[in-house]
Amino acid sequence: MTSSERIVSLSSLSNAIGNQCEKNSTSNSQGVMGDYILQSGPRTFSQDYGYSFSDESDFVDGYGSDEDHYVPAQQSRARPEVNLKNVISGIASILKGRCRDFASIRPQQNFNSSVSFIGYEKDGESYLHSSVCLPSAPPLLEPESINYSAYRHVLEAEPPEWLPDSFTTICMQCSSPFTALTRGRHHCRFCGAVFCGSCTKGRCLMPAKFRNRNPQRVCDACFDKLDPLQCILVNSISNAAQSAKHDVTDWTCTRAWLNLPVGLSMEHEIYKAANTLRAYSQVGRLNPDKSIPQTVLKDAKGLAILTMVKAGTIISYKFGTGLVVSRRMDGTWSAPSALLSVGLGWGAQIGGELMDFIVVLRDPETVKTFCSQMHFSLGAGVSAAAGPVGRVLEADLRAGNRGRGVCYTYSCSKGAFIGVSAEGNIVFTRMDTNMRFYGDPYLTTTDILFGTVERPKAAEPLYSALHDLYACI
Repeated sequence: MTSSERIVSLSSLSNAIGNQCEKNSTSNSQGVMGDYILQSGPRTFSQDYGYSFSDESDFVDGYGSDEDHYVPAQQSRARPEVNLKNVISGIASILKGRCRDFASIRPQQNFNSSVSFIGYEKDGESYLHSSVCLPSAPPLLEPESINYSAYRHVLEAEPPEWLPDSFTTICMQCSSPFTALTRGRHHCRFCGAVFCGSCTKGRCLMPAKFRNRNPQRVCDACFDKLDPLQCILVNSISNAAQSAKHDVTDWTCTRAWLNLPVGLSMEHEIYKAANTLRAYSQVGRLNPDKSIPQTVLKDAKGLAILTMVKAGTIISYKFGTGLVVSRRMDGTWSAPSALLSVGLGWGAQIGGELMDFIVVLRDPETVKTFCSQMHFSLGAGVSAAAGPVGRVLEADLRAGNRGRGVCYTYSCSKGAFIGVSAEGNIVFTRMDTNMRFYGDPYLTTTDILFGTVERPKAAEPLYSALHDLYACI
């Protein structure tokens, strides 16, 4: 074989391969193959899996990688030589996007499976041919989804010793001098160094040894280290991933007797909502006439549960917190989102009362209203409370930048209050409370209410109370 340029044509390639397979020959051939030219030389090219040929070939596009190999079926026979025909036919198959021609040059495999893209190693283990398209990234939270060895020092890190404020007078990242009003000092919770506010805008969950389940302020460099691990930490360290500690809502628990109007955490809001729903379930079993109508509950696309305090004469003031959940297409309930409500009322009224509200969201458009960071509600209601038992019935129109709709409000009240009034409220989404609970600073209310967030383990008492409420229907 000369060292001149050898050209092999695609038209004669299939005939040459067919003749070779019939004769089991290992001889070389010459021809024309488009514009691709192979140079031969005195060197020997050897692949990692043992195949070699005497003529040197400078291959294009990296053909002959570690993944593209085949194992002879009969180990007792000598391995077939990889000659020029086999190499060119392999390149032609790759260029045409088909692996059909490989079947003619590949040794006959000694197994009964009809799946041609599976091969077997000497020790009996199977492998997939490189032509099979595999996902570029494994699912999150799988062991293969992250290089644990590369992040081991981060996952096993311990809380640092914070540098004193007097250690530096400038930011340790941007070197800007600290000032009293415009540029204050902030410690990175992961490395303990001192930075300015502009260099510590990121919030991340800390590794397990930090024993803190809320996202913490970190510097930009530590944020880059911790950000790839947030998916794992959210599902293991966050408050939402923990079991509910307070789930007793009967008379044996002091906090079950009276819901406070303000909940400082999502866990407290979940407990208050579960307590309110169980109270309504009990009312529905004892006196169905005073419960929420079954037709209203069946058609509800979401529920907002709030506890509010109301007091005043002629003009009344309202304030309270709660949460909202939406109903998914499959009938299950979404993760909860925290709410804050403040309002005014005007009318013939006097007294003060503590109210547990259940706001029935009648359609998906109304649920979208609660996806707004802030929305307004206008309505009218009749309130009467004397001692521990009272009722408030309201109908209101809600509107926000994400939607609008009409809601029905049912509540149990405690106190001394009577009146008829027109009500106006402003409802806010408590983004900070959601962030502390779920551990994700980028999470939106739309993500929570429309199903992209899994039901948190810490909200099991809420879902159990919802199940009991709908079991009475």
